[in-house]
Amino acid sequence: MKKWNLNWMSAVLWITSMTLFTSCLEGGRNTVSDTTIGIVRFDTKTFRNVLDVYGGTFYAPQFETMQEGACCIVVYELDFNAPENDATLLQANGYYTVTISYKEDIDKYTLSSIVTDTTTVLTDETAVMDPTYNLLAYLKGVLFMAHQLKKGSDQRDLWHLSYDPQATITEESGRQIYNVYLRATVRVSSIKTQEDGYDLCAYDMKYFLESAAQNAKNAGSSVFNIRFNYVSEIGEETLAWKYKDIEMNVTDILQETTN
Repeated sequence: MKKWNLNWMSAVLWITSMTLFTSCLEGGRNTVSDTTIGIVRFDTKTFRNVLDVYGGTFYAPQFETMQEGACCIVVYELDFNAPENDATLLQANGYYTVTISYKEDIDKYTLSSIVTDTTTVLTDETAVMDPTYNLLAYLKGVLFMAHQLKKGSDQRDLWHLSYDPQATITEESGRQIYNVYLRATVRVSSIKTQEDGYDLCAYDMKYFLESAAQNAKNAGSSVFNIRFNYVSEIGEETLAWKYKDIEMNVTDILQETTN
């Protein structure tokens, strides 16, 4: 799976320059304190909900009440010397048991094959500053991204990501570019001062990205580009669109989607 070497964001705090699974010795303790994002999976071997993360799988009681496929960001501590992380249990269960000090659900969306009218303002639509402020990870067919926009601190948004199956690919200077369209609407408005804000979202894009990666591989390319078309300004009845291209690695996508 792919983890981009970029800063991460949660809605409550910024956590920067982190290295997953970097252990530290404190008075003989062999522990990790870190942050990660993951996807909940019901494990049929142990009959528990676990969290698949970059580099492995975690268990904690907080995952038990979550739905399978749900996404979250967690601050955790992993004690390698804890009895529940004994090598025998680890091999039998297939996961580390961790202590969670913070958990926040991540809104998960599915890439739609129906593009809304790009000339019409949606109800309660809000402009986007940067569609891919951070690409965080690609895990089990889900792309995690942080979007940047102006918002009050208690504003809640809905995100819409779509593509046109009949007009997805364009060619520019020998590059394959796959067009997607990102829009945001306000679900819960705010009267607080609008500032630079960030929404962390997860998008199920397995088929789309896997197809793009396979097409690029068949064409002899190791990369392909996703063009995020987004609404940058909103008038009374008009929209201004911009775009941002993101280069994706074929191997990262195809290796992850086979796991």
